[in-house]
Amino acid sequence: MDSILTPLKLKAAIHIGASSISCLISNEAGDQIEYLEKSTSLAHDIFSKKEISKATIKNCVAILNGYNAILQELGINSQDPNVRIVATNLLSEASNKDIFINRLQISSNITVEVLDDGEMTRLIYMKTRRRLQDTAGIDQYNTLVVHAGPGNTRTLFFKQDKIESYKSYRIGIYRASQAVRNNFTDDNQTNQFLYDHINSQLDTLIEDFQEEDFQEIIFIGHEVQLLQPQIVSSKTSQCSLSKLLKISDSIISMDDDDIVSHFNIDYHTAEAIPPALAINTCIAKALNINKINIPSTHYERELLRDIHLSHESSASFTEEVTASAWQLAKKCRINKKHAKQVTATALFLFDQLIDLHELDPQARLLLHCATLLHECGGFISDASHHKHSQYIIQHSDIFGLSQSDINLVALIARYHRNSPPKSTHSIYRDLDTLQQMRVSKIASLLRIADALDRSHAARAENITLNLTPEILNIHLTDITDATVERSAMKSKGDLFHNIFGLEIHLHEEQ
Repeated sequence: MDSILTPLKLKAAIHIGASSISCLISNEAGDQIEYLEKSTSLAHDIFSKKEISKATIKNCVAILNGYNAILQELGINSQDPNVRIVATNLLSEASNKDIFINRLQISSNITVEVLDDGEMTRLIYMKTRRRLQDTAGIDQYNTLVVHAGPGNTRTLFFKQDKIESYKSYRIGIYRASQAVRNNFTDDNQTNQFLYDHINSQLDTLIEDFQEEDFQEIIFIGHEVQLLQPQIVSSKTSQCSLSKLLKISDSIISMDDDDIVSHFNIDYHTAEAIPPALAINTCIAKALNINKINIPSTHYERELLRDIHLSHESSASFTEEVTASAWQLAKKCRINKKHAKQVTATALFLFDQLIDLHELDPQARLLLHCATLLHECGGFISDASHHKHSQYIIQHSDIFGLSQSDINLVALIARYHRNSPPKSTHSIYRDLDTLQQMRVSKIASLLRIADALDRSHAARAENITLNLTPEILNIHLTDITDATVERSAMKSKGDLFHNIFGLEIHLHEEQ
């Protein structure tokens, strides 16, 4: 009897991007079924008018309705979990962002998520990791990855396959393009002004990397990867700085009509190509890089493939995030032994009590970062160091976390001692009820872990838990007298008791 083959389920990803809306339909095996891309002028509107025009909104609605019709023909419901629709984080700069999103959702019957900086970083990270893994030997080098985006340029610096630093600079393709339009109409002057404007924005980037020893530089981005066949050698995916300069000068001197006809692209993409090339060229020249790598892969298709995965942190990505938090902790000269002990205990509590707190893996990551950093405020002063910790974290970069995530980490660290969360506290009071409860739950675990290492001597390295309907019993192995820990738990166990209704009892066990 012939076996019946079950057809693979289909999934779809749609990206409402800076200059186009793209859609990738694939099966569970990852095979592409359909790829669609239609141009739009979101970034042009946002940087020239600070809002999205009615004509652009109408165009976006029409494109999404067309994609929705194709999904329905293939038996895919746009509301299914296997369909993800995301929009560029540039929308945060549009004054009518909410109107735009609401119009899309109502007119096209879809749910749109706006990408935050944290997820955009994850997407770039996933692309970069794939590039490092696919290029033989490159993971043994120090590698700088540069992504020139519509609003910002991001850099990821890898030292032998591990992220050393992540930076974001307000040097963007459409920012540069708008600066040119605001200052010149004479084509003979705009070319040099574009280079001059970008170079004037590079001081911080140069200062960050001029003394770093890196052997490879990789440029990624929609525009530069689109032109990759014209820029690099087909055998090596590399080009020289002199060749990049020559190509950049040539294309920047072309008008939009010439670029459209020469590269067979739409006008919105044509507008972005000169500043994109100029940014990459200026960075390579400023850092005196003679050989540039540009991936041959299709930028937008790769992004769409990763969209289904990017909102879930992989093990390697989580490791990079916590390594970034640890670097910040060390800069603040924290007590490393105490930070590591509190972290180990807090994560143990999180994992053992997951049926009680019902928090997700992202909450575990926030707890991990907060425990490493909870005493970083002592770098400023021991007095009120929990508040100083909040300030330091809130105004620092942690690779892979959005600003909203960083704010949560800052709050969790703040609440490791003294007052539990209050509605009068800044940032906390602006969270919705669910997020406030999320912060309180995570902070309650940090407070317990910190109390268990009140002596800063890592005495409670081995603990076991026993949960009853009214009590969380914590058994302390190899501790004969837990007076210090029990005293600390009286003030720090209150938040856990208030949330979960459980008393905390400590038991010495030999």
